[in-house]
Amino acid sequence: MNRTIRIGADPFPPYQSYCADGSVRGIDADRVTAAFCAAGYDTEIILEDWPVVERMLNDGAVSAAFQVQPTPERLKKYRFSKLLRSAATELISSRAELKLDSYRQIEERNLTLGVIEGYTNGPDIDALDSRVKRTYPDNRSLLLAISRGETDLGVFDRGVKTFLMEENGIHNLYPVENMTFTRPLHVIFLDEALCGEFDAALERL
Repeated sequence: MNRTIRIGADPFPPYQSYCADGSVRGIDADRVTAAFCAAGYDTEIILEDWPVVERMLNDGAVSAAFQVQPTPERLKKYRFSKLLRSAATELISSRAELKLDSYRQIEERNLTLGVIEGYTNGPDIDALDSRVKRTYPDNRSLLLAISRGETDLGVFDRGVKTFLMEENGIHNLYPVENMTFTRPLHVIFLDEALCGEFDAALERL
């Protein structure tokens, strides 16, 4: 009989979201589930906002969490799996004519940047002055704010952006040329042995 393991993640369609029957499906959820299954585990995936997920992991309420980008602070606290996937991340705007050569120009030109509360977006964006940032509770809220011009720019995973634009009938968002970057995403653990089991199973997929 397989052991059951609880895993946390934030809602992030099309990568993980609740279905009508209460199950969690999506590109990343299915891959994580398959790897744990190959390692001999049944899975229960719990979707909450990221700060809640991280607290659950720290408190032992879940044994793993995904999809997580490494930072120096996180690397000190958690064991990171092998690469789950690489994410193409864009700066998007409702202003098709907006051009940037660097993230620093967001500050220099007094632009506003929408971000998801509690998310890590890479060192260049995370280092920007908090005064240029506007935080939003979830991806849909951020997407609508950019579309309405409430913030000049926003940081978005390309797959999530495409999914939500189609779902919400939004057509006025454009990636800023030359500002797309790639982020590595992983599953994180407190238990090194469990991480090793997951990595071995992930390699077999």
